[in-house]
Parts: sequence; C-alpha cells; structure tokens
Amino acid sequence: MTGAALEPMTAADIEAIGRIGAVSSILEIVLETTGLGFAAVARVTETSWTACAVLDRIGFGLGVGGSLDVATTFCSEIRASSTPIVIDQASRDAIFCQHPTPKMYGFESYIAVPIILRSGKTFGTICALDPKPASLSDPKILKTLQLFAQLIATQIELDESLAELKAEREHLRNLFRQTPSIMSVVRGPDHILDMANDAYRHLVGQERPLLGLPVRDALPEVRDQGFLDLLDQVYRTGQPHIGRAHRILLARDPNGPPEERFLDFIMQPITDGNGRVTGIFSESIDVTDHKRSLDHQELLIHELNHRVKNTLATVQSIAYQSLKRAQSVDHARHSLESRLMALSRVHDLLTQESWESADLRTVAHQAVSPFDGTGTSRFTLSGPEIRLPPRQVLPLSMTFHELLTNAVKYGALSAPGGRVSLSWDRDKDRRMLVLTWREQDGPAVQPPTERGFGTRLIQRGLAQELDGSVDMSFEPSGVICTIRIPLTNGRA
Repeated sequence: MTGAALEPMTAADIEAIGRIGAVSSILEIVLETTGLGFAAVARVTETSWTACAVLDRIGFGLGVGGSLDVATTFCSEIRASSTPIVIDQASRDAIFCQHPTPKMYGFESYIAVPIILRSGKTFGTICALDPKPASLSDPKILKTLQLFAQLIATQIELDESLAELKAEREHLRNLFRQTPSIMSVVRGPDHILDMANDAYRHLVGQERPLLGLPVRDALPEVRDQGFLDLLDQVYRTGQPHIGRAHRILLARDPNGPPEERFLDFIMQPITDGNGRVTGIFSESIDVTDHKRSLDHQELLIHELNHRVKNTLATVQSIAYQSLKRAQSVDHARHSLESRLMALSRVHDLLTQESWESADLRTVAHQAVSPFDGTGTSRFTLSGPEIRLPPRQVLPLSMTFHELLTNAVKYGALSAPGGRVSLSWDRDKDRRMLVLTWREQDGPAVQPPTERGFGTRLIQRGLAQELDGSVDMSFEPSGVICTIRIPLTNGRA
C-alpha cells in the first residue's frame, strides 16, 4: 500500500466519488449486510488500484487515496472479466486457496462487484473483506452489491454529464459575453434582464446595474423611445421583430447628456416546450458610424451637385465676360486661363481640407503666390486665424484674383516698387469680418470710366453670395478695397 502523489485523473475520480453523498451509507450497509470489517469503492485501471471511499473497522490500514499494485488484487481480474468474485473462506476455497492475494493481504472472506458504466467501461469495484470467514454466498448479498454498483455508476455518469454541461454552459457564457454583437436575454412580461454581454454593457454604460432588473428600470431613458412597446409586441405575439438603423438615446454617462446611437437589431421570442413565450433574445449591431457615414455621403452628394452647378455657372460667366471684353484671341485666352487657374487652385485647397473649411491666411497666400515671383515679397498679409466655409472661400478667392489682375495691369504691381497689403480682423462687435486691400507705391490711379468684369465680379459676388459689402476706393496713391462679411460663431 502506498500514498504516492495521485495522477490528476485519479484525483478527479476520488472527487467524483466524494460528491456522491450515498457512498458512505452504501459502505455502511455493505458491512452490516456482509458482517465484514473493511469496504471500499476503488478506481481500477490496467495499471492502478486506488481507494476512492473507505470504511475500515478492522484497521486494514488503507485510506482514501491509498493505492495498491493492481496485479496483486482480485480487481484486475474482475475488471478484465466484468464478473464479481465472492469468497466465504479463502483457505478452504477450491479456486482461491492457492491464490497469493488473500495471503498477501491477510483476509479469508472477500466480495467485490464491478462498477460498469453504460459505455461498457469498468470504472472500478465495490469490494469488502475481513480476516475471518463469512457467509457471503447468499444471492441477496451479491444482488445488493450489484444494485449499489449500478447506483454508483449512474451517479458517476450523472456527475460527468453535469460537469460536461457546466463546462459547455460556461463555454457558451464566455462566447455570449465576448461576442462582438450586442446581446441580451429578458424574461417574463416585465422583461427582466437575465443576461447581457460585454458589448451590451459597453453600449448602455459600464456602471449601470442591469441583471435582475426590468428594462424600464435598468434603462429608464428608453421608456418613451418605443423599445418597450416592441418588447411587449414580441412577447404578446410570439413573432420576431427586426429593426434597421433604429435611433436610440442612451444615458451612457450618468453625468453627461444622452448619446445618440443607431442600431440594427432583432428581437427573437424564447418559448418553452408548450410554445409559450417566456422571454426574448435580442441581438443588435451598432451602426452609428455607418449611418452617419451614409448621411454625410448623402450630404456630400447634394453639396457636390450644388457646387458643380455653381462652378459651371461661374465658369460660364468667366468665359462669357472674358470673351466679351477681349481685345484679341490671345487676350481672351490669357484672361480665361488665368481665371480658370485661380478657380482650380481654390478647388484644390478645399479638396485638401475635405471641403469643410479653409484658413483665410492660406487662401490669401495661395492667391498672391503666382504674382509674387520677384524673390522679394511685394505682399504683406496680416490678420488673426479665421476659417471660412467653402461657400465663402470660392468667391473671396476669385475676388483676390481679380484685385491682383487689376493691380498687375493698372495698379501697384505694374510698377517695380509697388506693394500690396491685405489685412483682416473682426469688427468690435465680432460679428463681421473686415478685409482691407491696399495698394501703394504704384502709378497714380485714375478712377475707371466704367466697371469691368473684375469689378462687377467682386461687387456682385461678395454682395450677393456672401451677404457682404464691398467698398472700392480709387485713391491717387493706390486702390483701396474694403470687404465686410458676416461672421457666425467666430467664423465667416
């Protein structure tokens, strides 16, 4: 007999027998029925014999976890043949009187029956022995031990099944908890939350108490958003419900405002064996980003259509006016190309900014850079950082181009020392953006006898499209153009 460390599987077998509450009573009955002094439930394999439960009244000296050399026991034979062994007195038994086992372990009487599982595998034995002879040949005694063996086998199988079910349930719970879809299970007509996975908790807020509460109490903000009505409908009719991009406001942060989310979801009724609805399984996908992307895409399409129409109208006007007032074909081509290139450059700038807004300094710098090729800057740009929406960037950029073109032909940029300053700032009420274009050190300026296309484009484009005003002053020292554009929240 040895007390060596147990293999993990053998330790699990001992625990399994230990969980069968009736085993201790079974061993008691075995000893009372047979009159023997030692009884055990043993796990028997090809290589080992291990006591899983023991009742010892004779000091046999083998406790739970104790092991024997299986080759020295009768149990190896019982395991091989699946038949019991019954001995009243080994020293006078015709079969076992010369067998070494009774002499090795010092017993005269012995009985053991196999514990056979439904699979046909032998788990081990119920065995009992005593140094004194005993009357064990009564068929009732053998039948009693066989019934006990069947009971233990059934309990072992039930324990294994429960362990498998527990492991499977835990596995399913982990899958449910970790799945990226938003899942929940509610029970009863009050829709009490029975299960909610990690994605569900992330959606509604990690700190909320959920399980065991009705949905109306766990998520009070959804009471008037139609979800409770949908749950009632599914519970009442037993028919699933599918929602697409359903808007919901959730108080995910108890200290912050409700957050808008959009969900694709299905509510599926859970029924019992009689077809009665007992709960609802819900699975959702948060499609908020996709929904906003589609809305943004639709907005961009409408905006693109609007911009294309406006751009075509601008190009048409530029072409018409450039050709109408052209002095020659080359002059018409040059005017048309320069204005189209200016329009193209501002489109490139807005594309880089995803057509959301553009910095006024960047717009101004892009407009003057093609006219500033002397190596020494002839332009002074000054003003605070102000971002402009696309609808104002386009006409303002074209205005800069026309002012520059006129300055090159007739104004400060037509003379080597001429300079241009462009400054901007908010007015004292911070409701208007005020830009001042000032030319100096150029030739003396004479007021024009008629307005050209550039002047008309400046005054009409800014006044009409931007709801602003333009003041063109042709001072002898140089042109001064003052532009005023309404501001909204610090932006034009």
